[in-house]
Amino acid sequence: MASKQIQIPLLTWRRLVGDLTARGAGTRETGAFLMGKQGDEGRAVLDFLCYDDLDRRALTHGIVEFHRGGFSKLWDICKDRGLQVLADVHTHPTLDVRQSYTDKVNPMLPVRGHVALILPRYGVTSRWSLAPAGIYRFAGRGRWDTFLADAADCPVKLSLW
Repeated sequence: MASKQIQIPLLTWRRLVGDLTARGAGTRETGAFLMGKQGDEGRAVLDFLCYDDLDRRALTHGIVEFHRGGFSKLWDICKDRGLQVLADVHTHPTLDVRQSYTDKVNPMLPVRGHVALILPRYGVTSRWSLAPAGIYRFAGRGRWDTFLADAADCPVKLSLW
């Protein structure tokens, strides 16, 4: 996976956070895959797909349990649209955006360089900033790198476009 920074347009981010907040309804975790294209300037998010749109059973137990049939749908949609999965995002119930043990040992895409974001309070958070999010990049073999949103080396940034 490329190491170029992922750019998320602010309007896409605002729509995503609002959608996750609504789907979680203050009672359950939810999440989405961020999809886009890679270019010379980096990776640009063009759209997102929520877990429960791909796998109806993904959110039935209050936590995310994404099943293999959802991945088949995801890859078909990516192929049809000419997009790649650039990152994933999911919510946690509290302000704690550290990765749980389950998050660490079960990356949504176990590919070195894959970026995962965690939003607090079932997504009831800032729609203007990445600052409340936990930001992680899979380093392989169960290891993750952790980033602050304002760090120069953060693998994901909000953009105006």
